[in-house]
Amino acid sequence: MTTTMTNTLNIAKVSNKGNKFAIVAGKAILKKFKTVDTAKAELQKNRSLYEYWAGSAFVSIQNTEPIIILC
Repeated sequence: MTTTMTNTLNIAKVSNKGNKFAIVAGKAILKKFKTVDTAKAELQKNRSLYEYWAGSAFVSIQNTEPIIILC
């Protein structure tokens, strides 16, 4: 059984200190920037790269809720 999870790419504010913005896929931070305009420009320029990265195992693991098994 395989499941496919697609993550939407967004620009998010990730810190109140220093006004950091990031390109995110779900909860995973792909890259941080100092300004929202820089983040938007980077996403427009390299969108296919970030879409590929958003589908990676790294991002899937970060966005998966942990399963806690008590024995």
